[in-house]
Amino acid sequence: MKSALPFVRFVHLIKALEELPFPQKLYLRYQKEYDYILSTICYAQDIGKIITVTDVVGCAILGSQPTANKRIQELVKLGLISMEKGGDKRERILTISQLGVNYLKRCSDAMLSALSKY
Repeated sequence: MKSALPFVRFVHLIKALEELPFPQKLYLRYQKEYDYILSTICYAQDIGKIITVTDVVGCAILGSQPTANKRIQELVKLGLISMEKGGDKRERILTISQLGVNYLKRCSDAMLSALSKY
């Protein structure tokens, strides 16, 4: 039975995103944290804001600062984001890499496909 209830549409979106293939099992283990980091960087880039590691690690969803830094480093190793030195020696600027853009495009396509069904 098809439903137009917003919650049901939301569940279909979540299911579509869960089915996206990703080559690393590591990603699946920390998907919530990785997706938060990716969405934060993507949003900042979209509004033209420069985002640094310090901006990201302060969020409670990522746990402690060392854990947040570890998740950021893992995303750099996976090639989804890149990290560059800023004006200050300690400042590190985060940006979405081309692989990250491709991943977000697949997420968008899966969401649009799920929404078009309802």
